[in-house]
Amino acid sequence: MEIFDPLYGKFELEEISKNLCTLPEVRRLSQIRLLNSITPTLATLSELRRYAHTLGVIHLFTIWKTTLGRRFPKADVDALEVAIILHDVATPPFGHLFEYVLKESLNWDHESAAVSTLLKAYGPASTGQQIFAGRTPKVLDYVERAGIDLDKVKSILSKKHVLSGLIFGVVDFDNLDNVWRMSWALGLPEARGAGPEAFARCIDVSADGALRITNDGVPLLRKWASLRRRAYEVLIFDQSTVASQTLLTYAIKTGIDRGLISPDDWFLHDESLLLKLSADKELRELIERQYLGQLPTPVLTVQIQWRDAPFFALSRSELERLARESVEPILGASVWLYAFKERGSFEKEVHYVDSDGAAQRQGKTSRSVVISIFSDRLSSQQSRAASQAFLEMLTSHDISSTDLLHVIGGVDSGNSSDARFDF
Repeated sequence: MEIFDPLYGKFELEEISKNLCTLPEVRRLSQIRLLNSITPTLATLSELRRYAHTLGVIHLFTIWKTTLGRRFPKADVDALEVAIILHDVATPPFGHLFEYVLKESLNWDHESAAVSTLLKAYGPASTGQQIFAGRTPKVLDYVERAGIDLDKVKSILSKKHVLSGLIFGVVDFDNLDNVWRMSWALGLPEARGAGPEAFARCIDVSADGALRITNDGVPLLRKWASLRRRAYEVLIFDQSTVASQTLLTYAIKTGIDRGLISPDDWFLHDESLLLKLSADKELRELIERQYLGQLPTPVLTVQIQWRDAPFFALSRSELERLARESVEPILGASVWLYAFKERGSFEKEVHYVDSDGAAQRQGKTSRSVVISIFSDRLSSQQSRAASQAFLEMLTSHDISSTDLLHVIGGVDSGNSSDARFDF
């Protein structure tokens, strides 16, 4: 089965992947965006689908399989191939955004769902078991017919196998493709030259599951880290993107509270989730008029360096409440808040063993709080006053100007700029 891809050109899927990637639970990913929302400013990235990403991860795995992976037993490598294809299969509509809500409220995650709902026997077809295009899951049937060790697959997906690190590690096939694919879609010039295929030939795991990177791969590790930071700086600080995520998060939370959606709806795709939420009149108006129409105007985005203080122990909802209470009297009722407790988004500390067997470390895991404020209508004077009130609220919680890593203030969605504020 030949695949044509903008990152890798033409490549071939081998037998296991060829059979699995045409099954309904995998094909559903063609209707799930790689980005967690729809945004006008990152149009190319917001139209990329997770199915293409899964195929890319399989391609990188195949490179490893025919090089460094040859020292592992075939049964283990076959199980890893199945696990790679399945580990993102239960990704819900709009990816991590819906999952964040489910995780916070119901402790649900897509990796556990892949094991608990897909790798089990199904009875006669029913509407409740249909996952894509009116078809029921077929993965278990194929795995059993092909003689693939199901226990090994489950062990890898449960992060208990030595090979788990190649799909759940700090550096793995999944995030190699993810970083380069996002960077390509964002048009980052740094993505040119040696990329994930070269890096896939340089990563491995030791007998105890520790990451191994050959000496040839160390420059690529640095490039990966730089690209990753650059890509996430765009994603986290692009105000149209954050505004769309803010609206969609509200719609999802409200939909759960009103019984419109639940964790059982993880198998929906992006558009069908919007359709289900639109059964509610208020949410339908929000989706049609704002989420798919005129996004709210950015007021302020602040990134605060993490430290051991009571403010940082607050939940996301508590942080949003504090922000709302500080700006709502100035901006009025139409205030939208999005708090993000970032850990490792911009930079991760990577521990690995080099070609000489020496333990190495690169980078330091970033940690911060990012809070974004939006409003439907506001004047330049309101924006300034609300921003000042928010920063004064931070001061009252022992946050000083030296704690601020990034401050973006804007009066309209198309004209935002870095701004300085007095404490």
